[in-house]
Amino acid sequence: MEARELKKGKFVTGCCTSSYSNYDGETARIASVLTPLDDKNLRLAAQIGITDVVYYDMDTMPSTVNELVAIRERCASFGLRLSCVEGGPPMNEIVQGRDKKKVDEQIDHFNKCIRAMGKANIPILCYNFMPWSFRVGRTSYCVPIRGGALSSEWKWEDFDDTVRTEEGETTHEQMWKNAEYFLKRVVPVAEEAGVYLACHPDDPPATKIRGLARILTSPEDFEHYLGIVDSPHNGMTFCQGCISEMGVNIPDTIRRLGNRVHFVHFRDVIGNAKDGFLETFQDEGQTDMHMALQAWKDVGFRGIIRPDHVPLLPDFEDGHNVEEKAKGYMSGKASGYTMIGRIFAVGYMRALFQVVYGKEKGSCKAQQVLKKEE
Repeated sequence: MEARELKKGKFVTGCCTSSYSNYDGETARIASVLTPLDDKNLRLAAQIGITDVVYYDMDTMPSTVNELVAIRERCASFGLRLSCVEGGPPMNEIVQGRDKKKVDEQIDHFNKCIRAMGKANIPILCYNFMPWSFRVGRTSYCVPIRGGALSSEWKWEDFDDTVRTEEGETTHEQMWKNAEYFLKRVVPVAEEAGVYLACHPDDPPATKIRGLARILTSPEDFEHYLGIVDSPHNGMTFCQGCISEMGVNIPDTIRRLGNRVHFVHFRDVIGNAKDGFLETFQDEGQTDMHMALQAWKDVGFRGIIRPDHVPLLPDFEDGHNVEEKAKGYMSGKASGYTMIGRIFAVGYMRALFQVVYGKEKGSCKAQQVLKKEE
């Protein structure tokens, strides 16, 4: 069963109605990953107009309330909210689905983390359902773009798709069964904890890579995934780069899926997953980013938007080594997770916020509004 052949699931469109436990403002907010998450970068984030922090680790996450509260309070000491954990608990057994005992153990741990996040007042958990042995893929991390900045690209002609990993080969039918088993056991826990799950698309959004089925590669796939357990707490991370790689219109797709989105990755590309793509500066890709943010306003989105992969500015910072990123995915020099490029990205985003929401509502000050005590 190919992912793109799925019929539309039980999924209802409409405006965003989610209420986040740590925010009482009217607009979306600008968030960021900080690499590393230290005092220097927390201070920088506050200076350039970021209001929310995303804790990022693609391998694991703090699993106790005390650990999470300590990170939240460190962010708060700089006037920043910790609103999201991105990456989440290990899911390799869950996604692979071959050993039920190990699957159930990982689900139990996943639920433990959800409960801890709820108690720590961190409302969004971003995860993905990509095959663990090949998640995010690029064929180069040192492509020159504007002014000699470096970025990443995906080209099928530079990729050996005949290689097989230790996971062997999988089918879409198996992957959908694994996803259903997982969602029916974690979404009720997220509802009780007040935590919103936000699943990230496959990147690249190709239906199979190296024999491994990938099930979140189109808007239709997400409608099906979100309809398996039709709850606001079964939500989506809308990576604008990945969605653009699917070859669809971004503002139209925001209006289609936006009521179940809790987290946005604000990046852009030129090209698509079928023919290859290049990652760009946020202002230079194929998406009208002004109209994208306008669409987020139109659907009532109040979650967080972060600049995702940014180019490396090699005169001002060193690139990452192979197998080094924030933590996780094998990458390379222009990993997308260096800091200096984020300064440009956030400035660009803040300007768009003031254009779309107006000077007052689009300001950093307006988006610092904390949730009122009950």
